[in-house]
Amino acid sequence: MVKTVIAGDEGRLYRVDPKGAVTMLSEDRFGITNTMVWLPDGRFVTADTRKNALHSYGWDKKTGRLDKALPFFTGFERGLPDGSCMDAESHFWNCRVVGGSCLARIAPDGELDRIVDLPCSWPTSCAFGGSNLDTLFVTSARFTMSAEHLAANPFEGGLFELRLGVRGVPGKAKGVAR
Repeated sequence: MVKTVIAGDEGRLYRVDPKGAVTMLSEDRFGITNTMVWLPDGRFVTADTRKNALHSYGWDKKTGRLDKALPFFTGFERGLPDGSCMDAESHFWNCRVVGGSCLARIAPDGELDRIVDLPCSWPTSCAFGGSNLDTLFVTSARFTMSAEHLAANPFEGGLFELRLGVRGVPGKAKGVAR
């Protein structure tokens, strides 16, 4: 049995610049904000886990804020969106937490490309690694799970190493200049 307690919509998106100044990026409110991915066309994608939705935003260079949220990937019935990462084919991999037991690979147009089943119910985050960035590492949670659930599901809280036939993209040492 997996239980979760989700709070109200009090979250916001902020940016902290290198000098420590804090800027609110959007007026939107979130229950639980997860996933921060910049698509190659400049759109920003983030999730509201509580609402089971990924939204995309344009970036207003003039104001340094996000434009109006647009639905990007919503209504997927396997779990809720959690952490994500990009691959070199401009798709991103989204962990589906709270019973999702899978990764969803999502195309830049918001269409589901493929599902990869996992031996855990709460995959939480993922990142490409290895010398060729061809290994996807996936973490999973085990908090709030009963002793009975953990005994029946020994891979909860595990770290998984997947070879999926795609490569990741290298991170930027100094962050994203937008």
